[in-house]
Amino acid sequence: MANIQDIAKMAGVSVATVSHVVNRTRYVSPETVQRVEEVIDSLEDLPNFIVKKRGASTKDKQHILVFSTNIFHPFQADIIQALQEKTSDNSELHIVHVQTEDLLQTLSSYSPANPRQNIGKVLLLDRPLGKLLKIHSSLKPSPTVIVGENALDFTESELNEVYTIISDNYKGAYDSVKHLVNHGHAKIALVHNWFKQDGVPDDILKGYKNALKDCDVPLNNEYIIEASAVENIHEILSRREPPTALIITNETALLQVLTFLNRRNLQCPDDLSILCFNDRRWFKLFNPALTAVRPDVEQISDKILSYIRNDTSQEKEPSYVPVKIQLRQSTSGIARGPFGEKAASVDSIQITEQEFAAVRRKKPTAVISFHYTGAAWMHLHERGIRDLFNELGISLLAVTDAHFAPEMQIKQLEGLMALDPDIVIAIPTENNKTSEIFKKIGESRAKLILITNVPHGMEQQDYISCVSVNEWSHGRLAGSGLGSTMREEARTRIGMISFDSDFYATNQRDTAARQILMEEYPDLEVVGEEQFKDESEVIDKTKKLIQEHPAIEGIYVSWEGPATKVLEALKELDREDILIGTADLDYELALNMAKGKNIKKISAQLPYDQGKALALVAANAVLDKYVPKFIGVEPVEVTQKNLLKMWERIFHESASEEIVKLVKANPYYLPTKI
Repeated sequence: MANIQDIAKMAGVSVATVSHVVNRTRYVSPETVQRVEEVIDSLEDLPNFIVKKRGASTKDKQHILVFSTNIFHPFQADIIQALQEKTSDNSELHIVHVQTEDLLQTLSSYSPANPRQNIGKVLLLDRPLGKLLKIHSSLKPSPTVIVGENALDFTESELNEVYTIISDNYKGAYDSVKHLVNHGHAKIALVHNWFKQDGVPDDILKGYKNALKDCDVPLNNEYIIEASAVENIHEILSRREPPTALIITNETALLQVLTFLNRRNLQCPDDLSILCFNDRRWFKLFNPALTAVRPDVEQISDKILSYIRNDTSQEKEPSYVPVKIQLRQSTSGIARGPFGEKAASVDSIQITEQEFAAVRRKKPTAVISFHYTGAAWMHLHERGIRDLFNELGISLLAVTDAHFAPEMQIKQLEGLMALDPDIVIAIPTENNKTSEIFKKIGESRAKLILITNVPHGMEQQDYISCVSVNEWSHGRLAGSGLGSTMREEARTRIGMISFDSDFYATNQRDTAARQILMEEYPDLEVVGEEQFKDESEVIDKTKKLIQEHPAIEGIYVSWEGPATKVLEALKELDREDILIGTADLDYELALNMAKGKNIKKISAQLPYDQGKALALVAANAVLDKYVPKFIGVEPVEVTQKNLLKMWERIFHESASEEIVKLVKANPYYLPTKI
């Protein structure tokens, strides 16, 4: 029986080279691999070290030749690994990997030791290659599968000779743009090296352009940047209003962008969201982990083996395999105001001690018009406003409650304006019927500051600012609270009950909740939906939803008021097993959470903090300082574990004895150490 030294001598190579060929531990030229394997195949009895490695003699195995142009390319490496794993337990099939930088030359000259054993060939490409199929006549009898990340440049007759598998990068680019648009981005740049044939853009560029068109986002040609043009990337990111998101298809360009952000002390995703193509192994290790479009390697490898084993197709149409967006932390949503403006933080409206004194010297006056004061949310707004007004020396002349009646609010606002205030803070009861009175206030000398909504017909110059919770974050927290709980409890079917009204704030919240459930929890399914115009409809809507979709295991509902109605309906239906995800905290929901029942996690506003933000806007306005047109106060997540702490933060008082007792009775409760 020959040993490794004998094989090395017969092949005219070193012992180490034979070892690398057998164990595939290092690159060896195709010619050398072929020479060593021919010697091995000529042996009647294989040495034990080869038998153990191969599991059996490869003489009796069928071979699939896999030619790769770049073993360090993650896409090719992943395909090779997947094919090897899928055939590792197959005693009759063997993957033979040949790496070459010059694929055309190798295909034209490569001659297997035992051609009859070769049942198929796989060509892994990282760039378009033309006219290659007519060259490799020696390999032509067995089926050929070409695999690439982009549409390849072959004529129709050539494509009919082979199977072609292409990652659907058109859909990848299209879905990437939609993902970013749905997260509030409108300024989305594409950094890409694209190939063109007769002036026709490649799939990624076409997907990018068509998605912008379908999302009604204007195309800015300056946002299409050649990946190799580093100076263009730096220039566009240095503008006064740069893109808020980049789609990057080139790893070198990505490193340039990350370096630029680091040098400018800019943060991803706070200052710039980044979405990459061709997921690399280091992407998930980076901080923040990079969102990426990745090929479906499992599906591609399955198709390769299926085509080779079942070579029956006469017309070999290209097969486009879907790609997946691997969501990570490098992309985030942007809260938007009623005119699409980005939400500014409360940090942008802080004032100095000297400015506090300047406001006090002016002795301004103010009035507040609430749509309804019968909830803790409004009382806490008022409390936050009053507390800071007292420090600022702003006199609060009157506070009104319209009880959700537009006609009443119109009369109340007319009465408040008769007081000739310097500042008017108001939340509209309805965006259409109250628009005229709010326009009049906007035209007066009073400085109008809005809570949450802007009446229809008003322009940005008609008011100082609109202050709200960051509705995008609010919806995402509510949606992820339900989604993560569903996943933890191995539930999959969701129903949605959302607000059917033209209130951009609530609509944005519902959209964000839906988006995170669909994108970040693909294992969950929305099986039924209902909408309501008034809270009084919610009980019947819930019953209808459950009766039509009895398999529902979790429900998202827009805010705490209708959520209490959902709880009531579920109790009547004896379906208290259904989880609920919603936004904002009140006593009944906190009680349910403390008992460990339907509500496990919730997104909550900080209304007291929002009241103080309104007062800060008023102070800036009195000083004639610029104020962003939309201020978004970040919400917080409330869970069973942090309920007592968050109750104090939200309501600025301790939770009731009943809630405290229930929370402390739970086994997870850990008392706060002082």
